[in-house]
Formats: sequence, structure tokens, C-alpha cells
Amino acid sequence: MVVSRIRAINTAVEIIPAQHAKIDLREIMDVGAFDLDRVLAEDPAFLTDTEHQHDTTVTSVGIDLPGELDEDRLNQRLGDLLRTKGADIFRSKGILAIAGAPQRYVFQGVHMLLDGEFGREWAEGEARTNRLVFIGRNLDRNALERGFADCLTGAGATA
Repeated sequence: MVVSRIRAINTAVEIIPAQHAKIDLREIMDVGAFDLDRVLAEDPAFLTDTEHQHDTTVTSVGIDLPGELDEDRLNQRLGDLLRTKGADIFRSKGILAIAGAPQRYVFQGVHMLLDGEFGREWAEGEARTNRLVFIGRNLDRNALERGFADCLTGAGATA
């Protein structure tokens, strides 16, 4: 189904199957896929600046939180966040320090879908810190920061 939809948009495109973005980068980098002359031949107005309006409700929130996260509280917080605000969160990603885990937990999400896995180990002496980024509509920075701060070990249970 996806392949047929892609072909409906661009019949000439080369489709390279990949799972979890695992692909030989030589297959997709520096292949000359964008040719400005070709685009202008198909759409002479491509470079013309058209009037558009930005949606001021769309923002990004970056959180940098030192310490380790309690896994149970983190799972509860993420579940609540995605259930209540998932439709407004366009993208999310982060690197997290889970208490007791020697590896960094790397996640990314689109709306209510979230995927993650443990990555490389924290280096000896490396500060265990949590870096999260949310892009979405009507994001409340203070609520997001408080919510994840409540997940830190030693922060106690949240109400």
C-alpha cells in the first residue's frame, strides 16, 4: 500500500526498503536526487516566493535535566503525556539516563507513537543527563519540565 502511494506521487523514484532507518548511507547520500533544472522545467514558479502564514501556536521545547530518571515514573509520565497531548505533539526525541541502566536510552516519537531503545553505554565520568525535545502545538514548557523533573530519582512520587 505504501509503495503504491509513493508511486502515485513519483513514478520515477527509487524505493529502498529500510527498517528502523538501518540503511547503507551510500545508497541515499550524494545521489543527485534533487536537480534544480529539472524541477524548474516541471514547475517554473518553484523559486517564486509565495505569501504564507506561520502558525504561532507551533513551538519547540527543549529540556536538559541532569540526573537519573525512575523508569516507572517515566513510563507513567510519557503515557499520560501521549494520551492527553499526543495529537498536539508532532515530534519528540531524546536521550535519557534511566536509573540502574548502564546505557543511554534513545527515543523518538511522532504524535502518540513512541519508539526507543538502549544505545551506547555512558562513558566513565560522563554526566548522566536527560535531553528531550518536543515540537508541537500549544506546548506548556513549565508543565513539561515539571513533569520530567518529577521522574528524577529522589523526586518522590507525583500527584
